[in-house]
This record gives sequence, C-alpha cells and structure tokens, in this order.
Amino acid sequence: MKTTSSRFLLGGAAAFLLFSASAQAVIYQGESFTSASDTTSGNSGGACTNNANVNVDIQTTSDTGGGCNVGWIAQGEWLAFSGLNVPTTGSYTIRMRVASPSGATASVDLNSGSIQLGNFAIPATGGWQTWTTVTRTVTLNAGTYSLGVFAQTAGWNFNWIEVVSGGTAGPTWSDEFNSINTGTWSNETGGGGFGNNEREYYTNGQNAFIQFDPQANSNVLVLEARRDNPANYNCWYGRCEYTSARMNTAGKKTFTYGRIEARLKLPQTQGIWPAFWLLGNDIGSVGWPGCGELDIMEHVGFEPNITHGAMHGPNYSGNTPFAGTNYLNESVSANYHVYAIEWNSTSVRWFMDGVQFYSVSKSQVQSYGNWVFDHPMFVLLNVAVGGNWPGNPDGGSVFPQRMYVDYIRVYQ
Repeated sequence: MKTTSSRFLLGGAAAFLLFSASAQAVIYQGESFTSASDTTSGNSGGACTNNANVNVDIQTTSDTGGGCNVGWIAQGEWLAFSGLNVPTTGSYTIRMRVASPSGATASVDLNSGSIQLGNFAIPATGGWQTWTTVTRTVTLNAGTYSLGVFAQTAGWNFNWIEVVSGGTAGPTWSDEFNSINTGTWSNETGGGGFGNNEREYYTNGQNAFIQFDPQANSNVLVLEARRDNPANYNCWYGRCEYTSARMNTAGKKTFTYGRIEARLKLPQTQGIWPAFWLLGNDIGSVGWPGCGELDIMEHVGFEPNITHGAMHGPNYSGNTPFAGTNYLNESVSANYHVYAIEWNSTSVRWFMDGVQFYSVSKSQVQSYGNWVFDHPMFVLLNVAVGGNWPGNPDGGSVFPQRMYVDYIRVYQ
C-alpha cells in the first residue's frame, strides 16, 4: 500500500481530499478500511496490522511509493470504507490499483451494496506485484456514503481506490435522447447490403423511436430490427426480409479528437450486428476507407458475451489488423454499458465501463498505411441484420431485436 505523504490527512478509514482548480479526489488506502469480510483467519502477510485489520491478509508491496497492499483475496471477500463525501452530483471516475497474475473481477458499490457502481475487469498483469490501474466513469449524487470493494472472483491484490471528479465541467456535446433531434440526426435508407451483404432495409425513421426504460431510469433511443416488411421494400437479393434503423450526424455534427462515449444495451441473437461508430466527413470526396473509420462498439450475434472495437483506413480495412476484443461476464443484452474511445493526434484507445481493452498508435498504423484521423468525423448508430461477418439469422433467431441508447456524450 502506498505510504502516506504530507499531502494526506490520515485518520483510520477517513477519506483524503485533494483540491485543485478543476478537480478533487478522494483516495482510500486498502488497509484503511472500516469493516471487512475475510474468509481466512489471521493476517497471512503479517504487514500493516492494527486492531481493525488484524484478520485481513495484508503484505508489503513493491508498488510505487511502497507500503502495504491487501492480498490473498478470495471470492466473496469485501472491504468497506466510510466517509466518502460527494460534494456535487456529477460524473466521477473510480480508479483502483490492482495486480493479478491471471486476471479477475471486482465490483464497487455504495452503502453496503444498495447502489451498484459496476464491475471492474482486472487484466492479467503477469504477477502479484505487477500493478496496473483500472478505471470506470460513473454518475454519483451528492451525499455521504460508505464505499465498498467486493471480490467477484479470487486471485488479485488491491492497493488503493480513488474517486476523482473532473469538477463542474460536463460534456462538450451530448444527446440524452429525450427526443430524436432532426437537427442532429438523419436516417440512412436502403437495402443494398452496404458492402457487407446485409439483409435489412433501413427505413426512414419507422424503426427508431424514444421510450422510457426503467432499467436506464431515463428516456432512451431505440433502434429496432424487425422480421417484417409491410411496405414491400426491395433489397439486393429481392423482397427484403427485415427492416431496421441506421442514423448518422453527417453534415450536422462532427468531432475531431476527444472522448466519445455512448451508454448502450445491445441486441443479441444469431445474425444481429449493432454498431456505434465514426466515419470521416470527407467520405464524399475521398471515399472509404480513405476517410477513416473508428468502430467504437460492434457486436456480432454468434458471440453473446463479446464486443469489438476497430480502426479502418487505407491498406488496413475490411479484415483490419487493428481490432480489439472486449469480453463481458454476461450477455451483451443483459445490462447497459458505456462504450467509448479516447482519440487524439497520436493514438486511439477503446474502453468499456471505463476499462481500456485496446489501443492503437499512429506509428503502428503508419507501418500499414496513412493515418487518416486528424479531421472531423461524424457519428453513426445502426443495427444490421445478416452479412458477411455475423452470418444470417437462423431458425433460432428471435425478433424484434433492439439496441437501446441512453446517451451519447463527447468530451473535448
């Protein structure tokens, strides 16, 4: 666990508040918990022992700053920290310092589990003392809470947890989808297969609508793929079998660099292919893939627990070498998750729920072709049916299928 410096006021399990012009942070050292549940008696590490933590396994750490960490973590064990003061309602980043030879899963909550802040996928760091920081962004309401760390699986060490606010600054732009704003969004229509032998016809808004979703506790945009064609649309293969929705912000809203995120709940069945992605606004003059494409989230139905992120450009398109895979611990249709990229002039990084799962640098791209990501790009949302990658629906496929979009937010 990192040793305490003069910047912190250490007081048992009290929080440490740091203030700057634009941000504040609260950090808890792992051994400074208020209460805990440990499945084994005694302190296996024999370090940093006091009356409060005598039965929790704590050891000396080699992490930056030295001190101690909580180790020998077993499934179902937990730590609780009192006195987390959230001064204002807003967006906060939870950061955990962890190590794991083979990977694991932790979750974080408030007030003894009454408010769940989500799971943290702990990557395989290669050793018990090989440390990394995992993060996720959450919305917290103002108030005072107890903060809990729960071991969903065993096999990891824990150093500290931090709650960081970016101050009062919100997104540069957002759509919270209380309505479909035609000043931002346009419907793409057609059944030509879109270069992928897709089998849907994209309608002019008939398959996209707003509804209240209790799971999101807000209005959401719904893009619905249906096994029907009451208007008798024609597709590349004949009368269309499916209708769906494809929306974009081309010519209305573009972005260059920043964090671009959406909170989504995805459809899941064989043959379904939802996506949240970006295309360069110069596609009309240079074409694809010269315009550049950033796939923030794609899912194909034959992989129920997996999403992907990818990059396409000149000489690295189609079956691109720049593709990352994100493994969920549940079906992609079970819950909402925040899918995001952080994009700048030298790299793109992909995240789910604040945890990075993939990155590509400009230098890596330039070994294949030109880097074409220094210009404005527009946003697309769609739910494709069938195609070269997901394959077509089969006898077990279920329709209708829906992609739910709680919000899209851009931070620059």
